[in-house]
Amino acid sequence: MRWQAKAALMQVFSRLPLGQDLHYIAQRRVTRSLPSSDGKFIESFDQARKHLDALRRHSVARLQDAHFYEFGAGFELAIPLSFYALGAGSQVLVDIRKLLRVELVNETIKKLQGISPEAPLCRTPGRLFDHDPSDGHSDDWINLLAECYGIQYLSPCDARNTRLETGSVDFVTSTNTLEHIPAADIGLILKECRRLLRKDGVISFIIDYKDHYSYSDPKITVYNFLKYSDSAWRWYSPPFHYQNRLRHKDHIRLIQEAGFEVIEENLSRPSEADLAQLQQANISPLFRHEYSACELAIRDAHVVMRAAA
Repeated sequence: MRWQAKAALMQVFSRLPLGQDLHYIAQRRVTRSLPSSDGKFIESFDQARKHLDALRRHSVARLQDAHFYEFGAGFELAIPLSFYALGAGSQVLVDIRKLLRVELVNETIKKLQGISPEAPLCRTPGRLFDHDPSDGHSDDWINLLAECYGIQYLSPCDARNTRLETGSVDFVTSTNTLEHIPAADIGLILKECRRLLRKDGVISFIIDYKDHYSYSDPKITVYNFLKYSDSAWRWYSPPFHYQNRLRHKDHIRLIQEAGFEVIEENLSRPSEADLAQLQQANISPLFRHEYSACELAIRDAHVVMRAAA
């Protein structure tokens, strides 16, 4: 699908009362991006392992005893259920909108059940969930997530003000979510994370800096969205497909302003091909004057932090 057509569709979905349901149907029936492919699931599983490896390196908390917090859980729970399979303890997840879908969660569980024997699973999730919206108890299966897998799901819940207990969390994670949040809200979310985090707690963020329209339109590069002014980009960035276009140093600034120190930072260093693509693109002065080519070309990052002294 051409990216401009997708942007127009996202504008329509974002404005309709049942737009979220229509968006989901389009992802299932039209783009077929849900459920995730086996390859995409393995990518999520590997990201979960990256988060847990960071916890082991930088936290004194034992994995099975640690209390996890994640904002932006999404449709499928690929990361939280991978955490469970890899031995994590209790988890609380929040979403600003209720995106969770039982059929997709069941697909994730089946993928974990069929994962390669070479994967270092501590346990394999066994319980699939029934769901009948007509029985008047359509959220019962979500309540069973906590009973079966130690996963508490809260939605709608504002990650800027969760009302969760202060100092109740050992480990905060976010995977490919920050790029979909306005900068002002990121600052407030980080402050809330600092409130929730225990004194020796750790935060692990994976951030995707690429133009997400490039995933469905091979005719554009991952830097396409850097061509546009803020006013022009606003039309292409509706609520259901919002991309803030912040670069890595912007996130680091927000992290430091919220009172954290970065203790580990892994970036995708730009290749010669990346820099060539960037040079050929007509980058907006908004970005060209504020960032070096190497800063603009960073595709993704894994950042680990803790509260500064």
